[in-house]
Amino acid sequence: MFIVRASKRVFQEFKRITAPPILNPTEELILWDFRKESTHREWFCVCDEDINGHSVAKLEPNGKGTGVVFHGDLSTQLPADGVVRYSGYCAIRSKFKLEKPKLFAREVDPVGMDLSRFDGIEIRVRGDGRRFIANLQPAPGLVKQDDVWQSYVITRGGPQWENIMLPFGDFFITYHGTMQDYTFNFPRNKIAALGLLLADRVNGPFRLEIQYIKAVKSLFTTSESIMP
Repeated sequence: MFIVRASKRVFQEFKRITAPPILNPTEELILWDFRKESTHREWFCVCDEDINGHSVAKLEPNGKGTGVVFHGDLSTQLPADGVVRYSGYCAIRSKFKLEKPKLFAREVDPVGMDLSRFDGIEIRVRGDGRRFIANLQPAPGLVKQDDVWQSYVITRGGPQWENIMLPFGDFFITYHGTMQDYTFNFPRNKIAALGLLLADRVNGPFRLEIQYIKAVKSLFTTSESIMP
């Protein structure tokens, strides 16, 4: 009997040590919950079809109530106009949340999300094994126009949902997709928008389901079996 009780204690302690840390409500912030229909309208989809390219993409509910699906067909074929020299991208991005117009102001600036107390971004997805890119766009005036911080989102593929962690320290600054050699402190307190980009130069269909995106303090990787 003593051996049985001791074995149970050892097993419980092993579970406690190996279990991922539990986040309390003060350590995470849901940014977008795509299980809610109202969240769908806060994002939009673009692709090179807008510049006469041949890619197509959509962002729509996945039909199961568990999130949205970003899907389509990527094509690197150039338009026939001879003007566009690069093609082959599909992307989704959150819409800017605009400040209330100021008296006599000519423009309305986006409101920057303050994520300075968090360590990174957690995205719950079900992908097709392709490599996407996460884009964080700072509020205007902080850096050069079109400067964006990027990090890779590599999906496993298959029927399982997975939680992909993107520490802020892994993001690198780019300009029109090219990594820059100058440094700039990441403006966690002034993030205007977040997006996901597919531009891996692989022609063919793609599919990425997204359930939620949130800011977190503790970063760890988990996965669960297929959800309904």
